[in-house]
Amino acid sequence: MKNRGFRYLAVLSLMIIMLAVSACSSGNEGADQPASALPSGKADNEKPDPSLKALDPSAQVEPRIDGLDPVLENDSLRLYISKATTEIAVLDKQSGQIWRSNPDSSEDKLATPYLKGKLSSQISFIYLTKNGQNKDYDSYNNSIKYNQFDIKPTDKDVTVTYRFGNPEKGIESIPKVVSKERFEERLLKRLEDPADQEQLKVRYKFIEEQNVYERREIPKAVLKKLLALFEKVEYTEEDLSIDNGEGGGEASEEDAANPKFSASIRYTLSGADLVVSVDTSSITEDTPPYRIHTLNVLENFGAAGKQDEGYIFLPDGSGTLISLNNGKKLSQPIMMPVYGEDKAKYVIEKYNTLESNRLPVFGMKKNEAAFLAIIEEGDGLAWLSADIAGRQHEFNTVFSQFIILPKDEVRLSNNEIMYKTPKNTYRGKLQIRYAFMNGEQANYSGMAEAYRSYLENTKGMVKMKEGGDTPFYLELAGSIPKKKNLLGFPYESLVPLTSLQQATDLVDQLNAKQIANIRLNYMGWFNNGLRHEFPSDIDMEGVIGTKKEWKQLGDKLSQSGGGFYPDAAFLQVYQNSSGFSPNKDAAQYISRRYAKIYEFDRAAYFRSDKLMYYLLSPNKLKAEIDGFMSDYKKLNPGSISLRDMGSELYSDFRRKVEVTREGAKQIVTEQVERIHEEVPDIMVAGGNAYTLPYASHVIRVPEKSNEYQLAGESVPFNQMVLHGFVDYAGSPYNLTDDQNIRVNMLRSLETGANVYFSWIYEDPAVLKETTYNYLYSTYYKNWMDDAVQAYEEVNGVLKNVRNQAIVQHEKLSERVYQTTYENGTKISVNYGNEDVSINGVTIKALDYIVEGG
Repeated sequence: MKNRGFRYLAVLSLMIIMLAVSACSSGNEGADQPASALPSGKADNEKPDPSLKALDPSAQVEPRIDGLDPVLENDSLRLYISKATTEIAVLDKQSGQIWRSNPDSSEDKLATPYLKGKLSSQISFIYLTKNGQNKDYDSYNNSIKYNQFDIKPTDKDVTVTYRFGNPEKGIESIPKVVSKERFEERLLKRLEDPADQEQLKVRYKFIEEQNVYERREIPKAVLKKLLALFEKVEYTEEDLSIDNGEGGGEASEEDAANPKFSASIRYTLSGADLVVSVDTSSITEDTPPYRIHTLNVLENFGAAGKQDEGYIFLPDGSGTLISLNNGKKLSQPIMMPVYGEDKAKYVIEKYNTLESNRLPVFGMKKNEAAFLAIIEEGDGLAWLSADIAGRQHEFNTVFSQFIILPKDEVRLSNNEIMYKTPKNTYRGKLQIRYAFMNGEQANYSGMAEAYRSYLENTKGMVKMKEGGDTPFYLELAGSIPKKKNLLGFPYESLVPLTSLQQATDLVDQLNAKQIANIRLNYMGWFNNGLRHEFPSDIDMEGVIGTKKEWKQLGDKLSQSGGGFYPDAAFLQVYQNSSGFSPNKDAAQYISRRYAKIYEFDRAAYFRSDKLMYYLLSPNKLKAEIDGFMSDYKKLNPGSISLRDMGSELYSDFRRKVEVTREGAKQIVTEQVERIHEEVPDIMVAGGNAYTLPYASHVIRVPEKSNEYQLAGESVPFNQMVLHGFVDYAGSPYNLTDDQNIRVNMLRSLETGANVYFSWIYEDPAVLKETTYNYLYSTYYKNWMDDAVQAYEEVNGVLKNVRNQAIVQHEKLSERVYQTTYENGTKISVNYGNEDVSINGVTIKALDYIVEGG
């Protein structure tokens, strides 16, 4: 980093000058790296199904479903559709279970007629009015009721096209302003009855200065009479266009009270799955400036009634279950974004820090059957929504909503807020795949297995090889900048927290204690330390050591069976440094301000003035990584840690080069794949689904849900998907809220997660007067014995199932859980403070037992 070199040189020169002046004035006074567990397979998500065929509506099939006709069939499923309501149903041939897109709400005592119509819809959406207000349409109330739809079956699919909006003419058909000449010639002269002429004059006011007639406010009671007058003069759409054009200005809210849209939904069968898609590029918005903001797809699919038992599954954090009909009507419905919040939306208040969703899935268990929905396309735009029966209607629902046109508040003053949207709506496919489970598989364990199989079949996910110790994940901070003072002149200098030589010493100490498979995530090694400068090139810090020591550390880790993962952040730009210019390179909010992320005051909930980092524009990511990789190839130990690319996903609202969140997902995916080609052993933090095909290790996997009031149990769904295919860990044991090593160890045994510690080598006193106070609890001497003991115990159990998939996880009793692996090993964990007896076997307090295998 050239500018930093000049800065250091300037400080050094100043120090020399000051020392000289002072003297004059005083007179006499760094085993082989494993290949990625998830190679970059790019299998097509929707391969042609050779058994798929169209069915004639009159086909003699069993069962028949009243009001619905069979239209498609393959070896596993049959699809039915209603020609009257466009409702669909799917028959699972193996079990006989029928899944419907809509429940029967005819006996619902809570729902209003409008809500009953909404329960019968397949697509609904929110559109924005001119002033940013939300209005909603759905396919039943605003399309089916007016018989404005078409059903088009083919040999491969069925497409339903809906036209939304009341077909009857309304106030929007009457011009707001008409020139004096056209008012008199085109309208008045064609009305023969003087009473009609007088009625028309009453509804318009002449504006002499502009020489136009302006429409007055029209009461609803006389709207039909006025429309009839325009019918008499044979007033056309062309006339309306002329008058609106001459009158100038935009249509009022009143004028567009009945906006028109159209959208299509496509259904097909793929093996044992139903695939549903909406191509947003085919959506029409026929009433400018009204634009669709969010789109809901099959929001009532599989809806469970008051008599049904089971739960809704959401991938909230590690995963959560919402019991059907749980009666928590005072709790808020749950809405959560897939892959966490979009940080390119401005936030001034933050009430808490939430665990992000990492996987684009949701599901429901209903009695002896279940479904899992996988968002295959558009997941970067998706939010998940779930609610129980008893609030607005008598059904439990879970579905995905897609924000195809984001909006954000722009505060103009203390009392004035304006809503802004980007120029472009997302134009692409939204696609959801529904997989079905029955019997013993109809639970969240079966859902995890279904998603794991999906990743195997479509993303190239493969099992790890058998044998070997589990990883010991070790995170080390290399160096940090610290403000110093010389003769009253402040300057900043790097101080080492863990040098390469000290890191080697730690590896030796751990090796001596029989910990060999050490996966070392080394942070703060280049470009000004832990929160490094823009990584478009690499300036390795001399305070941590030499390139020779770098290579020695990497070789030592490799030879002992571990790995060396130098860490870099590419999306979070911590400093306004050489190669980075906020006005050119930072992502922007909808307001066009640069996207800056600030620390939040946990007590006041408001953001502080302390800048944490800028968000890099996704469009700049390729050039940044090109520069980094050009330098990294000289240091490359065959592995790397990506600090933020597995956890950050955000939009960029620069007007000329807007990037939707879905577009950003594609850019990040391409760049992770590119890194994978040169560095096959990748560690990511968080583990957003689109990075999994390229990751060998995932750290900071969510360990629990956000424990929303509506929900019940947290479940380790993420871990159940990954185990046996990717090595992973949760949070560092010593940085968890309670720092309870025993509880963290039990959690590892329950979830199959590996031991993980974050350390520094130097005495924590070096952190004084820095912004790195959170590192005080990472002094290695305080944790070495705990780490060795925890690893010995966890590895002793988990190394025997390291390459085994988790086939079942269940709650045995309060605070007692059991995890079953495919080789029959069962690990039961008791988090309680008292011994528990399960099926005649005692599990001691804060202990575990291992059976089978």
